Order: sequence, then C-alpha cells, then structure tokens
Amino acid sequence: MPSLAALLAFAALSVGLAVTPGPNMLYLASRTLAQGRRAGLVSLAGCRRAWR
Repeated sequence: MPSLAALLAFAALSVGLAVTPGPNMLYLASRTLAQGRRAGLVSLAGCRRAWR
C-alpha cells in the first residue's frame, strides 16, 4: 500500500489537474480576447464539432 505522503501528493495533483483549464479552454479564451466574441464562438463550434 502507498504511504500517506504519496496518497496526499496524488490527491493534491489530482485536484490541481481537475480545476485547471485544458488546452481547448486556453485556445478559446485567447481567440476570444484577441479577435472578439464572434471568433470565439466560431472556435467553440469547431471544438464542439471535433468532439462529436
């Protein structure tokens, strides 16, 4: 069985990964800030289409 320190480190890293945005979110936010709402929505539609 893993040690308590290893379990706590694993839990902390898991929470950190769960609350940080992924690459899609970073892409959408940067596109929206740089080129406006319409470009962000078009990018969102493209990302959504790729996941289907």
